[in-house]
Amino acid sequence: MSQTTIDRARSGFTPFARLFRDHPREVGETYFEHMAASAAFGFKLLRLAGAAFAHAVVPGVHKTTVSTAIRGMAGEMGGRAEEARETRMRDAGVWDVGL
Repeated sequence: MSQTTIDRARSGFTPFARLFRDHPREVGETYFEHMAASAAFGFKLLRLAGAAFAHAVVPGVHKTTVSTAIRGMAGEMGGRAEEARETRMRDAGVWDVGL
């Protein structure tokens, strides 16, 4: 094994870390907390897909259901995305609390 490979493994720079640990940590969650939050978004989107198809067939139903829910989810997701971006900046050493 090369020294670079050993150094990366010691620092947590592995495919496993990138795939399963890094992003949940960026948003301040454990793996299972992140799984639960992501699954909740997924199930909500599945329900909304059903409402959108029902609206496509019968325009008088679910007139604002999907658009209202998507706007709410976008606001919720935007906060999580901002937190992740700030964590990546801080970890990269470009964080300046004075900005």
